[in-house]
Amino acid sequence: MGKTTVLDALHFLCLGKSYFSGTDVQCIQVGEPQAGIIATINDGEEVQLKVKFKRGGRKVMEKNGVPYKRITEHIGQYLAVVIAPGDIELVYGTNEKRRSFINQILSQVDRGHLLDLVKYNKLIEHRNKHLKQEYVDMALLQTLDLQIAPLAQDIYAKRKAFLEEFSPTFEKKYHLLSGEKETVKLLYNSQLGSCTYDELVVLNRSKDLAIHRSFSGIHKDEIEIEIGDFSIKKHGSQGQIKSALIALKLAEYEYLKSKKDILPLLLLDDIFEKIDEERALVLTQLIKNDNFGQIFVTDTNQERLSAFCEEIGKPHTTLVLK
Repeated sequence: MGKTTVLDALHFLCLGKSYFSGTDVQCIQVGEPQAGIIATINDGEEVQLKVKFKRGGRKVMEKNGVPYKRITEHIGQYLAVVIAPGDIELVYGTNEKRRSFINQILSQVDRGHLLDLVKYNKLIEHRNKHLKQEYVDMALLQTLDLQIAPLAQDIYAKRKAFLEEFSPTFEKKYHLLSGEKETVKLLYNSQLGSCTYDELVVLNRSKDLAIHRSFSGIHKDEIEIEIGDFSIKKHGSQGQIKSALIALKLAEYEYLKSKKDILPLLLLDDIFEKIDEERALVLTQLIKNDNFGQIFVTDTNQERLSAFCEEIGKPHTTLVLK
């Protein structure tokens, strides 16, 4: 009990939010009014981090006793990559899951991209609320679209450039995990690939009014994984899907490390419980042979955990939670 909570606290300290819960309130123990995390980080100099959140109140994050005005100011200072069983939704789930995955990676290396996403999402939310009104003011829609257009183009351009750089690393990691037997492709389809945002809203005006939602924009982008010429989501085996998931996360680690010149934390949550022995051995060798920083691993099997730590050859400490 409590193993995943430790990893989630580490993720919270790096990205200012839970990895395993959709809201901060879900991280508060039942019957308690508030929760928090206090940590000392040593990366050459000692840093004190504190996170406080309570029911009905705003979250506060402090570094060396000084609160951030916005949590977004903290993003990118400390990096973490999580591999957990629930990540299977990255492959099985909706395009929104995969867009969020890309957004989170880019936001850690490009603060401007993070701010653009926040602005874009607020404007689209405003636009959708207005489209649900009985009377739709076309002049207001046009005003919103003038603000949305440059944000949409910039976000699209950065996603496209990111995936062009990220995809070869993902494909290489998957090829190794499959025992060099299989290849995959990461496909990116966006409405903005063939039209500007301004052109799209004119083309889709009647659809917007009919469905009362914004039909055009980067919030409709599609990211799919193919094995051979088939969708891995529809035709992949359990083993192939798990390999794709791990490859995505290892590629994320590689990308963050190269862009920030920082070794992210690698957080492995019960991962060896969910993959077969052959893939576990390949993953262990990849971690052993590559340049990783601190690794936090949870497992219910003490012997398996000790064998992993011995194999990768890093000094380690075991914490037993009961």
